[in-house]
Amino acid sequence: MIHLILVSHHPDIARGIAALAAQMSAAPETIHTAAGIDDPDNPVGTDAVRIMQTLLEADNPDGILILVDLGSAILSAQTALDLLDDPALAARCRISAAPLVEGAISAAVAASSGADLETVAREATQALAAKQASLGESAPASATPVVAPSGDSTTITLTNRDGLHARPAARLVAALTPYRARLVLTCGDKQADGKSLNQLALLQARHGDRLTLHADGDDAAAALQTFRDLAAANFGDPPDNGDGPLLACATPATAAHIRAAVWRCDPPQHDTRTLHADRAAFSEAVTAVAARLETLQNKITARLGADAGDIFAAHAQLLAELAEATLAHDAANYAPVWQEETAQAAVALAALPDPYLRARAADIHDLAQQVLALLADAPEAAMPDNAPFILVARDLYPLRAATLPANCLAVVLADGDPHSHAALLCQAAQRPYYSGAGDAVLALTDGAHIQITRASGEIRRLP
Repeated sequence: MIHLILVSHHPDIARGIAALAAQMSAAPETIHTAAGIDDPDNPVGTDAVRIMQTLLEADNPDGILILVDLGSAILSAQTALDLLDDPALAARCRISAAPLVEGAISAAVAASSGADLETVAREATQALAAKQASLGESAPASATPVVAPSGDSTTITLTNRDGLHARPAARLVAALTPYRARLVLTCGDKQADGKSLNQLALLQARHGDRLTLHADGDDAAAALQTFRDLAAANFGDPPDNGDGPLLACATPATAAHIRAAVWRCDPPQHDTRTLHADRAAFSEAVTAVAARLETLQNKITARLGADAGDIFAAHAQLLAELAEATLAHDAANYAPVWQEETAQAAVALAALPDPYLRARAADIHDLAQQVLALLADAPEAAMPDNAPFILVARDLYPLRAATLPANCLAVVLADGDPHSHAALLCQAAQRPYYSGAGDAVLALTDGAHIQITRASGEIRRLP
């Protein structure tokens, strides 16, 4: 499988893009960074030796695509190739002129789908076209115009609230790439290669659009069925249940209302000014969180399925990358360094235009607080054991969402995000999840009894 190396003048840029690309890739372990220079006072720059070392780590028989940000990064990457003692490794590498963010995402999807180096490089280079089209700017015409095959076809209506955006498109590419058939997706008068993330983005398919997949080849029927199955599953996105805050309305009960006592639980916040962690203590805390994530992944996979369990596999990857960035510093106390590294990564994600990717900032906050909680020796608040309850909070992180017991009948959040992994976990557990309820719900105290009208999400305090 092709590996990617992201070369940037600043480590935060490379790490943020790597985290973003990893959300789209089925193989996040193939994405590497080689960014910045070893100077705490001025970390901006590129280091040919660091790039060379990363090339050695990423070496594989299929090849390596190097994506760069500014002109001097190209020079450093070229120097790194010249420094290699293995000419065969250098021959398996290619430096791409693609835009770093868009190119990394497109290349990561293509690489994780098993594409060869030529295809991955082409996907990266063409990644800017979708943005140009969205802005009404002219983009270079494709050298190989897409023509729908004359074979069989199937048509679906796109039900995804946000259309065929990056995540469902990436899932579609991953699902269709293994087929040998020629696959072309049409939307109105636009056509796209069904195995190209870039071309799918150019369709600009929106909610309610009709998409037709044309297939020609000996496994065309299987590819069409895969497309229908994926569409029926909303391309992996949560179902759109209307304009209200309710994400998932299926529960074991069929009653029109949910009644229970409130349990207040906000995500923990730990002040690093009161914490001290040397290198050994910080590493021990990270190792403990990693073990917890592995256990949780296995439990959630068994209970809710692989898609839900994979959330924590991705968390483990994020944890490893963030911990590595933290330990790259020479510090007497790693608690504030960890807080700063995770805060910067969360800010980078929160600034992204894609709502699903923005919501991944909560994942980083979750990881940050898990490590800090161990350093502070602060156990999580115990949930009610037996009596039914409704969780009310400002927000909810994935770890807490994954461990909610069966007697938690619903989640009500003042803020929250229907695109968050906490929301997806509630959906998988068939637990109603209400986000954006506003600050008024925070006035509810532990033990107060409320009633939620399932269809509308209306919340009423009971006597």
